[in-house]
Amino acid sequence: MNPTRSWLALNAGLLMAGLAFSPQPTIAYSLRIDPDHLDVVEVAIRLDNAPNTLRLAMKVHPEYDAKYWRYLDSARVEGSANDSKAGVAREDSTLWRVSLPGGHGTVYYRIHIQPDKNPVRRAWRPFLRPSGGLINSPDFFLYLPDFANAPVTLRLDVPAEWHIATALEPHGTPARFVAPNAAALLDAPILLGDLREWQFRDRGTAFHVLYWPLPNATPFDTTAFVDELRRLTASTLDVFGRAPSPSFFFLIQDGADDALEHRASVTLGVQSAELARNPRASLEQMAHEFFHTWNLVAIHPDNYLELSYQAARRTTGLWWGEGVTLYYADALPRRAGLMDTTESRLDHLADLLQYYHGSWTARIPPERASLAFEDSPIANPDATGGYYTQGELLGGEIDALVRDSTHEARGLDDIMRALYRQSANGRGYTSATLEALADSVCGCRLQQLFATQVRGNALIDAAPIVARLGYKMVVDTVAAIDSAGAPLPDRRLGLYSAADGAPLIIVVNNPATAWRMAGLRTGDELVALNDVAIAGYDNLHAALDALRIGDTAAVDIRRAGVPMRIHAPVLGYARPRVRFLEVTDVTSEQQARRVRWLGGW
Repeated sequence: MNPTRSWLALNAGLLMAGLAFSPQPTIAYSLRIDPDHLDVVEVAIRLDNAPNTLRLAMKVHPEYDAKYWRYLDSARVEGSANDSKAGVAREDSTLWRVSLPGGHGTVYYRIHIQPDKNPVRRAWRPFLRPSGGLINSPDFFLYLPDFANAPVTLRLDVPAEWHIATALEPHGTPARFVAPNAAALLDAPILLGDLREWQFRDRGTAFHVLYWPLPNATPFDTTAFVDELRRLTASTLDVFGRAPSPSFFFLIQDGADDALEHRASVTLGVQSAELARNPRASLEQMAHEFFHTWNLVAIHPDNYLELSYQAARRTTGLWWGEGVTLYYADALPRRAGLMDTTESRLDHLADLLQYYHGSWTARIPPERASLAFEDSPIANPDATGGYYTQGELLGGEIDALVRDSTHEARGLDDIMRALYRQSANGRGYTSATLEALADSVCGCRLQQLFATQVRGNALIDAAPIVARLGYKMVVDTVAAIDSAGAPLPDRRLGLYSAADGAPLIIVVNNPATAWRMAGLRTGDELVALNDVAIAGYDNLHAALDALRIGDTAAVDIRRAGVPMRIHAPVLGYARPRVRFLEVTDVTSEQQARRVRWLGGW
């Protein structure tokens, strides 16, 4: 056979076989910020070796979704084989279809930065100012859902004097980066501007602390702040042994609050004025968000945080992801010697239990509360948010039961380590696999706890936590009083707002409150209180704080759109009280456990 013909025949066969699959396209992003127009960002996606028709999508986060698809416009294609036939058409709110003749070209679009409606900006929301800003990747970068595993590059065109901080891997120059896939690109926020930076290393990971200050930032003790962060990091790594990435970025912003966790970074808002008053002002939240790097990102409920442009699938596991993280947010700073000793761990547990027993969340099972995490309590009474408190208490109870069963050889830390090892396959846990793993660590059956207190609505039993320390728990009811012993007015008014700036809707979460007895109902829109217009939580709290026992509150509402005024007598109320009484004949072993437990262990 002619060798040339043989080669041609072979390649023709390979070409025909190749029609059965689509090669990965080359994807190169660029983002441009014009310092003279900080209300808009220009994005370009250069595509080569792509299909003639493809889809672009905007990722939907299950909890922190700013819905930036509403602020995207001017989408177009240039540089294709035939631009007259190229274009971008919107198929759904978060989905676009691109016509790309020749399989190559550049998709251009603009994103309009939205001002935050809150008095204090949330740290995960995008912003741009002359001194810097935050690019929250899923709000800016559309991805190719049919080629989500393709590697991508990113070039940033930003003011030359701005520093760039992101967990994305550098690629050649300070403004170029690479990501192995779309999920990595969209899980890496970018902090820009006049940043202060500190670094330290621990267990093989380089930790970068980046701080964006306001122009009028209040000076604070940065040495103490970074040292406390280093100690907190060490106590967390003591649990897991290592971080999920060789580099980790703390992206901290002045003038903001709230936070959001990622695989190799965390965005956190901390106001410099608060740090000047108290260098540990953000400690508990920092501990919470950093622990999420493992427990919710690496270790996650099945299907949670999966890359998708559609609404997230529900999960029963948020009581573990959020609540157990709260358990560690209190324990780890104590282990690191960073907690203010004015409130002991026993005080914290008593406060937690008093809130739990006085809250309407106690009778909604943690798994059901987890499933309702994005619902309105107006439509779904399971939407209590109670999985936070429930999970923290369950974390303590499970730790105590495992320690008792293994004669102190194992505890909750060992369950977390086992979950982290298991998460290496990338899959999440289900209710059944979580219970089975906890059983295997415990060497016991926790079936009754999971059946009655996790899936069922039995009250969470905190007695095992303190019994092993030589205490017994007593729960009763007393009149609610202030620090001077004066009765407190009933300010237990449940409210819900669907979004920032949306009306406050009353949620009657306790039939024994003065508000419910006065006639308020779930679904009533709160308009004014004692003739003070209620526009949000801040002025609501001020209006409630002004109430005194014996007053009659004039509550203006809209019920099914009809204005109404209800007169609510301001009364005192009873609250749960939790006490821990030392048992007789406390053993030396119990005393030793008590010392360690109070220290966070």
